[in-house]
Amino acid sequence: MNLNMGLLGRKIGMTQIFDEEGTAIPVTAIEAGPCIVLQVKSKERDGYSAVQLGFGEKRPRNVPPERMKKAQGRLGEYDMLYGRTPRPMRRHFFKAETTPKAFVREIRLSEEDVSGHEVGSEMRVDLFEEGQFVDVIGTSKGRGFTGVIKRHGFKMFPKSHGGHEWRRHGGSIGCRKPQHTRKGTRMPGQHGNRRVTTQNLKVAGVLADQNVLLIRGAVPGPNGGHVVIRKALKK
Repeated sequence: MNLNMGLLGRKIGMTQIFDEEGTAIPVTAIEAGPCIVLQVKSKERDGYSAVQLGFGEKRPRNVPPERMKKAQGRLGEYDMLYGRTPRPMRRHFFKAETTPKAFVREIRLSEEDVSGHEVGSEMRVDLFEEGQFVDVIGTSKGRGFTGVIKRHGFKMFPKSHGGHEWRRHGGSIGCRKPQHTRKGTRMPGQHGNRRVTTQNLKVAGVLADQNVLLIRGAVPGPNGGHVVIRKALKK
């Protein structure tokens, strides 16, 4: 299990940078942080040690001033502005003294690392440095229901020599015994829209003033998708 510290972010898109020799390096730009610590979990109280982070702002409601005057106290104003957020989560964010966040995830850490964090503290992109290796976790693009050629990379049947309406089919899926299809047989079905972890990606640059992290190579998910960046487990 990866117990290294990480950040939450949003994939901006891919671009390229150039090194000192003029070689083009493909990189993915990620808006990493700032992240707010919403909760600190300990092994004694919760059974495991982790830090809950929040990233991205939720848009508040446009409440008229006349209605805002009817709010009772700070909590009443908070409920009016962020009524789209479910009440249990509103209380959770209010307790951490922050606005509702669009992306909330827990980062499992060791007990020693958890003790150094407090609720309400901020974590920024300077957690990483250039040349470091990271693991990026995201949700892959959903392709819907696809066939075996696109989903598993099967070869097409020949277009001549008697091939008729079976060019993109999967071929044989079994024999006489056993009299059923074996489990794990690669067949058409849902493709994509799954949690994907890409390991050992190198940090090509850190733009601390813009909260942008440049990671060499591709990152799972579409542009605008949320990702989790953690220090590499195997490096």
